[in-house]
Amino acid sequence: MRWRMIGLTLAAAALLAAGCELTRKNYEAVGLGQGVDEVKKVLGDPRYQFEGRWVYTRDDPRDLTKVEIYFDNEDRVVGKAWQNPEKPWENHREGQVPGT
Repeated sequence: MRWRMIGLTLAAAALLAAGCELTRKNYEAVGLGQGVDEVKKVLGDPRYQFEGRWVYTRDDPRDLTKVEIYFDNEDRVVGKAWQNPEKPWENHREGQVPGT
């Protein structure tokens, strides 16, 4: 019984972690106006966090995909960008993104 409970706990943790990964689907699930808690539920904690900007990258250093989420003074999403210099046809910007 104890081992079954441990297995179920590990399976639940894996499912939660799977929702917090940098995929195009998860990126698209982040919408303008969402709060920081909503973004964390979808993408997890950012790799880098600056005032008003969160940056996500993948763990594989060969994968140059980068996502930036921009927040206003009330911690609401005002812009987002998906960038990959090796696949520029996938790049996407929405909302208030500096440099656009």
